[in-house]
Amino acid sequence: MFPFEHLVVIWIVASIIQKVSKIKISRLGWALLFFGALLPDVDYLFVWISNSPIHRTFTHSFVFVILGFFVSYFILKQYKLEKESIFFSIGIFSHVILDMFIFPGLMLFWPIGTLFSFYGLTNLFVMPVVTIGTLHLYVKWLLFDIVLGVVWLSYLYFKGKINF
Repeated sequence: MFPFEHLVVIWIVASIIQKVSKIKISRLGWALLFFGALLPDVDYLFVWISNSPIHRTFTHSFVFVILGFFVSYFILKQYKLEKESIFFSIGIFSHVILDMFIFPGLMLFWPIGTLFSFYGLTNLFVMPVVTIGTLHLYVKWLLFDIVLGVVWLSYLYFKGKINF
């Protein structure tokens, strides 16, 4: 999925959590949710630098969700904000779940090499061939992501929630 889709989905999920549980998410909690929702794609940097196919491996696994929780917990504990660390791991978890909608999937149980998606399992070494049709679909989704971002920001602007 594209970055803005991850942000919109975590915003919707967190808004529902706030309404259902009557918990008020702090600004730090929102920042951790949004940062966590984008962090798993940090592996793109390593793909671009090393040209290795590591995207959707470690950073898209349950190991990373748990590690993210503990790292944020111990950092935030120094400021007596350890309860906020759950938001960071919820953000990462939402990213992982959303990326399971994209074929061929991700290494949910890293380092086990099987890719999991909502469409089934894929062997790590069986990757789809990139075709013109695939690229065309990717561009369509990218345009959808841009439009979604503009609509969301426009909504927030007209509701007076953000100013430019």
